[in-house]
Amino acid sequence: MTRSLYYDQIILFGFGFDPELLGFGASLSNIYQRRVDVFNRGFSGFNTDWSLPITSQILPTVEQQKKDESSVLLMTIFFGANDAALPFSPQHVPLERYKSNLKTMIDLVKDPQSDHYNPRLRLVLITPPPVNEVDWKKRCEEEGIKLNRTNESARMYSEAVNAVGKEKGVVVIDIWSHLMEKVNKENYGLSDFLSDGLHLTKQGYKVSQSKCMYPPYSITK
Repeated sequence: MTRSLYYDQIILFGFGFDPELLGFGASLSNIYQRRVDVFNRGFSGFNTDWSLPITSQILPTVEQQKKDESSVLLMTIFFGANDAALPFSPQHVPLERYKSNLKTMIDLVKDPQSDHYNPRLRLVLITPPPVNEVDWKKRCEEEGIKLNRTNESARMYSEAVNAVGKEKGVVVIDIWSHLMEKVNKENYGLSDFLSDGLHLTKQGYKVSQSKCMYPPYSITK
């Protein structure tokens, strides 16, 4: 009888990951094929308030980990683009609560008292990307609403992710800073990385992928 194959997993958890399977998730699946299964758990439009209850649903419990023949090696946490919406938006999450939500997600994995404690699982926080306000304003006007996101707000929430990562000892991929550096120092515009002013293009996901392939972010140290 042929033995079933059980691959370890990477979980991509966060803001609208790769809904058309053209970017981050598909690329990682291709790179790690026959070694690791990549599970895309992107939730379009969600913020950390709405996603917090889902976190425990996608993580195996300590008891499940003992029974499973495979394990989760790495999980990315990619939230903030919606949390950073301006206060009048229903997606807005105040900055301090956003930080608290991220810490709660991290503690589900790193706290030995958690039902989902997993010392093998490596966490990677990803900051929200920049906002191209010109393009996003057009999108908002098409929907009959006023501009509900700014790049300054995205910067503040990106800094919050870095602060949480430093406090909790979790590595951070700073997409906001990396893309802004490319715009400021290389021959790129934000439209090269953001399809509508907010969501990453294929090129934007490629930047994320390149950061995930090497320590301290990759599944191999």
